[in-house]
Amino acid sequence: MLRFLPLLLSLILSSLSAFAATDNKIIIGQSVELSGQATGRENMLGAQLYFNRINAQGGIYGRQIELISYDDQRDPRKTKENTLKLINESHALALFGYRSTPTVEAILPLLEKNKIPLIAPFSGAQSLYKPLHPYVFNLRASYQEEAAKMVESLATLQINKVAILHQDDTFGKDGLAGFEKNLAARQLKPAVIAEYSRKDLNVAAAVASIAAANPQAVLMACTPNACADFIKKMRASGHSPQFMMLSNVNSEEFFASLGKDGRGIGVMQVTPSPNNVGVTVVHEFQRALKTANHPPPATDAVEEGFIAAKLLAEGLRRAGANPSAEKLVAALEAMHDVDLGGVLVNYSASNHDGSHFVELSIVGQNGRLIR
Repeated sequence: MLRFLPLLLSLILSSLSAFAATDNKIIIGQSVELSGQATGRENMLGAQLYFNRINAQGGIYGRQIELISYDDQRDPRKTKENTLKLINESHALALFGYRSTPTVEAILPLLEKNKIPLIAPFSGAQSLYKPLHPYVFNLRASYQEEAAKMVESLATLQINKVAILHQDDTFGKDGLAGFEKNLAARQLKPAVIAEYSRKDLNVAAAVASIAAANPQAVLMACTPNACADFIKKMRASGHSPQFMMLSNVNSEEFFASLGKDGRGIGVMQVTPSPNNVGVTVVHEFQRALKTANHPPPATDAVEEGFIAAKLLAEGLRRAGANPSAEKLVAALEAMHDVDLGGVLVNYSASNHDGSHFVELSIVGQNGRLIR
């Protein structure tokens, strides 16, 4: 028996070491599209950039933040599977940075059932804002707020003949409702409304109907691939209205895919320009990029992920040395007028809409955004 004692002690110490390593981590779970459109990957890379920075400084109360990200391919069923795995197997303290309106909506019942918060979903869908969901903490402005700013910009340009393109799902219909509401407030009606299917992203019929109306501008609530295809087909047909899109398209891949066809398009933004180093959080973001071993591109999508991760880290600090999902929810709801470095965040028990920052950017000749 004694000869087995060293082996037994070794196994016990190994087990204790494993539990200690687990105790020394804060597990954060994410389900997002990683194998398709680039925006989700860029959001995730920006978040990881911030978490790496915090971990290098010792983490939160000595605990390292571990972000576990699973690919859901924008499939709500896959999102549910990933979420249950993150909750039941990874024992995530919180969920973070989910993307795409239908996939986020699919897991809302799981949040309430498991009493686990979702921090900073990368969706501005109204279904995540009203009515208030007790376990969803939005960071970005809503699509409705983006639509209001978009229509305001058209009024400044004295554009009054407008078409609308939208996807045939809750995201697209949310954008449509925002466009129609804000146009109506200015006594305007869309010249034509066209939709396309989320299943095949075929915009050919929409191109034909909108081109026939010959609008001055097209307000667009579409996924990046569909938006890019629509713009190219419209320009190829000899029509070049002012194309204006919601912030969901933001990614380096999207702008690169458009090439010269992207010149002059308008895209809404929900974070400060990643080039405006006069803003504290942007300066912090740029410094993190310079010190990273494999830095992601300095895009709005990457920066949004970085800022969202900073929000989560601040919530964890306020939750104390032994955080739980319940403590994190309470800590976030107590964050009033918190400055993340040029991005002001406000939460309460009756309000989970963190920021209302919205501005318009235009793609210049070099494919870069101008604000």
